Amino acid sequence: MGPTDQSILAYFLMVLLATAVVGVSLGVALIGHWARRRQVGFTIAPKSPKTDDSEAQCSFPFFCERPTRWLAIRTTNLAKVQKAIGLHNPTPCSWADGLARVTEKRLFLSPPVQGWVLVVGQCLPEPMDDVDDFYKFIVKLSRELGQVQFFSFNKVVNHHAWVRADSGKIYRAYAWAGETLWNEGDATAAEEALGMRCYDYGEAPQPVTFSTNQSHLANSEKVVQLAARWSIDPLSINHYSVQSTWGIAGDLSHSS
Repeated sequence: MGPTDQSILAYFLMVLLATAVVGVSLGVALIGHWARRRQVGFTIAPKSPKTDDSEAQCSFPFFCERPTRWLAIRTTNLAKVQKAIGLHNPTPCSWADGLARVTEKRLFLSPPVQGWVLVVGQCLPEPMDDVDDFYKFIVKLSRELGQVQFFSFNKVVNHHAWVRADSGKIYRAYAWAGETLWNEGDATAAEEALGMRCYDYGEAPQPVTFSTNQSHLANSEKVVQLAARWSIDPLSINHYSVQSTWGIAGDLSHSS
């Protein structure tokens, strides 16, 4: 191979090398451009909705099960309720702690919920224990706090009661424990809509048969529905409906 041929070969090798370098450079540039566009796309793309459990937690009810005895008081002043109830050894606490503290001797006063404060606990007096004592308790409470409602039911023995008082006056009260213990005021529209049967004093239900409409038994199943229409169903309460997550637990003095 002569000098001329060697020069031509060297020239072609240089051209091929230059072409390869240019091709690699273009490839790197294209890859970098594509990566930048993709990064920008992720940056400006709208954020997808959160998939954590925060929304589920907000909609989860505070009560694992409905209480069987409670007061609903039309107020947002928790301190005023505490004083009127006569709560001893008050302890600020969360919903979970407060409900866990509820015993036969302790109450939980909920934070305001849609304009209502709930008082929960089996140590609350009820008409089935002593109608006269309960009457004095609820009248005194409503005289100090305004509208006060009471609900109670026992599905095992089918005892039930509901009371609505305001400013020291009983507007509606019914209590059943195998017989009518208390029946005062006209049945409300909510009771009639729910088909709740209230017996007069001394009136007995018909003997139970398979065809009998056991109204006094059905009442205990409808107490919570009545509460929802009069004020609020405790089981409907969640993070969306509360104004605060802190309530008060304490002991009830029945002499207060």
